[in-house]
Amino acid sequence: MGPCLPECIPLVIECLNDSNAKVQTAAEEALPVLCSCVQNAEVASTLRDFIIDALKKPDKTFDCVEEVLMTTFCNPMDGTSLAFMMPIIIRGIKDANYELVKKSTVCASNLCALIKDSSDIAPFVPLLLPLLEKNVEHSSPNIREATQTARERLLEGAGDLVDPAKRGTAVGACVRDSLAAAVPSLPEPVATYLSHTCAALLEERLGGVVRVQNFRHAVPATEQWVSSIVEPYATAEGGALAQVATAAVENFKSQLPEEARAILAKSGDKDFALDMQNIILAFAGRVLLRKADVRFERGHRYGLIGQNGTGKTTLLNRLAAKDINGFPQELRTWYIRHEVLCDDGIDVRTFLKDKSPAKLAGGGDVDDAFVEATLDQVQFPEEYRAAFVNSLSGGWKMRMSVAISIMHEPELLLLDEPTNHLDRESIEWLTKHLLSLTGVTMGIVSHDYDFIDEVCTDVTHYDNGGQLGKPCRFVYYPMTFSEFQKLKPEIAAGLPRIDSGPPKSASQPASEVSGSEDVSELSESMSSVSVSESNASEGSGLSTTLAKVDEMIAAGLILPMNFPDPGKPEGIRTFRKPVMTLKKCSFKYPETDRYILKEVDATVTLGSRAVIVGGNGSGKSTFLKLLIGDLEPEEGQGEMWKHHALRLSYVAQQSLHHLEDHVTSTPIQYLQARFRQGLDAEVAKLKSIALTDDEKAEMEKGSAIYAIVGRTTKGNKPWYEFQQRGKMKAETQSLPFAEIQLRFPPYVQKLIKNYDQKAQAIESGMAIRPITEAEVLKHLGDFGIDQQLAFGKIRQMSGGQRQRLVICAA
Repeated sequence: MGPCLPECIPLVIECLNDSNAKVQTAAEEALPVLCSCVQNAEVASTLRDFIIDALKKPDKTFDCVEEVLMTTFCNPMDGTSLAFMMPIIIRGIKDANYELVKKSTVCASNLCALIKDSSDIAPFVPLLLPLLEKNVEHSSPNIREATQTARERLLEGAGDLVDPAKRGTAVGACVRDSLAAAVPSLPEPVATYLSHTCAALLEERLGGVVRVQNFRHAVPATEQWVSSIVEPYATAEGGALAQVATAAVENFKSQLPEEARAILAKSGDKDFALDMQNIILAFAGRVLLRKADVRFERGHRYGLIGQNGTGKTTLLNRLAAKDINGFPQELRTWYIRHEVLCDDGIDVRTFLKDKSPAKLAGGGDVDDAFVEATLDQVQFPEEYRAAFVNSLSGGWKMRMSVAISIMHEPELLLLDEPTNHLDRESIEWLTKHLLSLTGVTMGIVSHDYDFIDEVCTDVTHYDNGGQLGKPCRFVYYPMTFSEFQKLKPEIAAGLPRIDSGPPKSASQPASEVSGSEDVSELSESMSSVSVSESNASEGSGLSTTLAKVDEMIAAGLILPMNFPDPGKPEGIRTFRKPVMTLKKCSFKYPETDRYILKEVDATVTLGSRAVIVGGNGSGKSTFLKLLIGDLEPEEGQGEMWKHHALRLSYVAQQSLHHLEDHVTSTPIQYLQARFRQGLDAEVAKLKSIALTDDEKAEMEKGSAIYAIVGRTTKGNKPWYEFQQRGKMKAETQSLPFAEIQLRFPPYVQKLIKNYDQKAQAIESGMAIRPITEAEVLKHLGDFGIDQQLAFGKIRQMSGGQRQRLVICAA
């Protein structure tokens, strides 16, 4: 039925619009049945309901097209899938809504890039090409640009049409000739039947993606099947049918494309845990991988390297989901993500139990001893096991993720940026742990190339031919990264990198460092940093690196970020004058008695360029949140100060900290919502600024201060004008900030900080800066977020692109 779908679906659509209710009902009932013939996994599962709904109701076309653009495709688009997709796409291209026309054109472009064989797209070329030819002259420049790309891809896909029955005819003739020589007494009808069905059997088992294991077993399997047909009608001499089977398989091999024959020739006796060829990866309206071969030998550790936004993390997601055609479902697979998502109030032991194999399989409770033994294996400190997961540092969250992977005993282990939040000792521990896993196949994405070099046996390069935005293919290098660097220095030099980290002496394990000593030393170093000292420490190596970056920007391999000039805050004339201080501040989380920070002092000047170093769990992120006001020190312990004219922004360790409530919005909508009132909504959420319910209630009492309405400077000290309950609005009073701190409750200081934020927004022009679509689009462009990304959903963006968005908003 599948090959007939391109002809059937238009007739079914006509029946859906029939005036006879019974005909309409029959057509609606037929659609799900026909959809079961679809071969593409994404169309048959994720998109199935959207497609059927859009075919029934034309007003659902926009929703369906949007869902297609947000779907990650890992499998080629065949004729059965196109039969369902193309009527919706063509309807969208014909629509009067410009946005729908553009999105439908992008969909058409991607579908043409995903086709399996040229013959699959052939029935739709006469329908689609005239529409694209017409829209090349469209009044909208966005539609013209998208149409040009779609037209090129359609012509490219349809340019080499071949006869799909050619291979089957040749194999069938070979089987027939071999049978005539091996079993002359076989009746003619049986020989004819056998030649046709043998060719169809080989096409089913060996056609499409080349799987080495299938070819190894092809001859005995074919011989067994031929024997079962021949035996009732004739007797063959010993070994004769084996020769027939061998001839058939060898003839089939000779009909394969040159690339497929090369794969078989190179494979030899290798044992592949994953063996998938010609896979396709498309996401967010872009084709990331095309005709890529995922061939991981069992026990090998592969480092996946390439530019940001090429789909490295997306591929790991799809491998973990096992939804690529040909993925061995029996292969035990586990994925260690770079972000740990957990609800608030869940401790480490509970989280491990929830992620255990027994729990995920719907089984009963997990043995506590098993959980404890697993945590012991990863050297997880006893005092952290009762802590809430969301209170852990990034390093300890990674150890916890490794512990979960040990519980699952995977044969394929996938890791995404596993060293991002680890100190040196933790990286060394993780390296030893991964090297100790014998027989486990690994796919690792990391920008820490020293780690890749120590752990990985093979390098897999996402090769786009040096053209930004072009679909990549895989190039395998069976060597360590340092050997790859010598072989391909031009590729290695252009890879995105992270800092190599602090010197080993600067990083100690958290268990050996007290919170007080570690962060006190840090605060001393912070207060001493200045622009001149930072510049003095820069060596010639940095100049060389910057020169290389400039070359890559000029070549289009890196999208630069252009930061605006912030100027100097009011009243700050030198770079050495303090703008933020902490004095004797301590902090601990409510669920523990252990202080993470104890009596910490810190001073930050306008010229400070400070890096915070320390072991995992020593309080680096906590210290930063305390400094910017996202956390408050223990009551009655310490003092925090920030210059009233200082404009502050914070970029969290994980981009989802900022974006988790906006993933279904576009980047443009996110920026417009965040700065809608002329203020940064993220800063207003900081605990040192946001009023609690109790504080709001306190504002309603007697003569309480309820508004700050002005600020002046007298003798280099800020004075604030405020209004009180029980007095006329015109009856305001002014006091110096120091006196307000002493005389009034703490919430008044929050009112002052809120007033300062508004005053800063007015003085800097942020409060009156337009947030129109054009203005926001220009600002996004300054940070390497192009128009296609700006109008797409945030959930479609890669990790690196989301980080650009967060920095852009900051």
